Amino acid sequence: MNLEYQYLLDISTAISSFVVIAIFLFLFESRYPKKKYMASLVPFMILWFGVNLGILFFLGLEVQGQLSLITATIPSLLYFWIVAKDRGGRFFFTFCLVDTVMIWVMSITGIVDIFIGNTGFWTFVLRIISFPIMLVLAWRWARKPYLRLLNTVARGWWLFAAMTGLFYVAMTIMIGIPTNLRLRPEDIPATVLVMVLLPLVYATIFRVLGQQQELFDTQERQRTLEVQAAMVEQRADEFRRMEDKIRIERHDLRHRFQAVYTMLQNGQSQEAMEYINDAQDILHEADVEHYCTHPVLDAILVAYFQRAKEMGIQVETELAIPDNLPVPAAELSTVFANALENMIHAVQTLPAEERKIVCKCIHTPRLMIEFSNPCAEEVQIDADGLPIAKGMGHGIGTRSIAAFAEKNRAVYSFRMEDGWFKLQLAL
Repeated sequence: MNLEYQYLLDISTAISSFVVIAIFLFLFESRYPKKKYMASLVPFMILWFGVNLGILFFLGLEVQGQLSLITATIPSLLYFWIVAKDRGGRFFFTFCLVDTVMIWVMSITGIVDIFIGNTGFWTFVLRIISFPIMLVLAWRWARKPYLRLLNTVARGWWLFAAMTGLFYVAMTIMIGIPTNLRLRPEDIPATVLVMVLLPLVYATIFRVLGQQQELFDTQERQRTLEVQAAMVEQRADEFRRMEDKIRIERHDLRHRFQAVYTMLQNGQSQEAMEYINDAQDILHEADVEHYCTHPVLDAILVAYFQRAKEMGIQVETELAIPDNLPVPAAELSTVFANALENMIHAVQTLPAEERKIVCKCIHTPRLMIEFSNPCAEEVQIDADGLPIAKGMGHGIGTRSIAAFAEKNRAVYSFRMEDGWFKLQLAL
């Protein structure tokens, strides 16, 4: 290799350290609040980069490659495992995924350069071109779907983590041990085969994960349809009960008229008025509560508000839901169901006098909805503007609402304000 390009290769290797950490942070979720997480992340990264860059520039690329397992991989693995939201297969798969992809890019650029002329020039050029592309793809294309996979797919992570871990060890050995691959041309064919195999393995893994995601989405849609069907049936039963009650009251109405007529004939006007008031109370009990003209959405609202009242939760509503919605009523009913479910769950552990949910909706100048409830503790919001789930299996409702908003080009906001958690949605 031309020595005049050695410093350029060292620089590209140093840049790769920043890139791999950045991509990992895009795909990583911490268990700690943002301020506490950053307070530990910044000094660790300064120390981590300082040690590894020092080894690179003072001892050379080959020594840095041989020591990277001890000075780079293990320390970062331990730190991020400690602060990770999930410390199981998901974490180890993500860690190995990012590292193996970076090693793959570094190796491919080096092998291309070897075949072109083994000067190091094209290695540097290709890496400098590849790094920003990797960052853009990770942030704009991979981050959101990958985080969704982490939060919804429950099975297979340990197996995939073991596969990627073995690839990581194999690639590290093939590229840098006992010496750099440039000094071992006889090992290049085997290395190329591994480089070809890695994308195929990841394509298979993500195909399996994607199928699990589709299965999860199908189950969620089925669950939503079942809930909606149950609520519509419940609403229909309520209507039938009210209709039966009204039919009986109508049947008895002529008898009441006769009773009032007789009281008035006998000069019992006070008794007649009390009798009429009692009859009015009975009729009011037979009134059916409505919130909108859309059957499924109305059934959702009635069911959740009734459930909240039965749990001793105060319900405050100001709903002006139009007949013509900008989105399908069935999809909007899922948003209401997820939001109300989260609200009820959030306030049910509060003292009785503090249990309250507020739901407001206006339709001019556009359809805008606000859900709010008091919270016992501060809710942390992540970089995507979503509440940070406190455990696996949580946060699915909020991600479903965010997916609905993105699909329908709606604006949404989750935030804390004076001890109240608020969700606002504008369509």
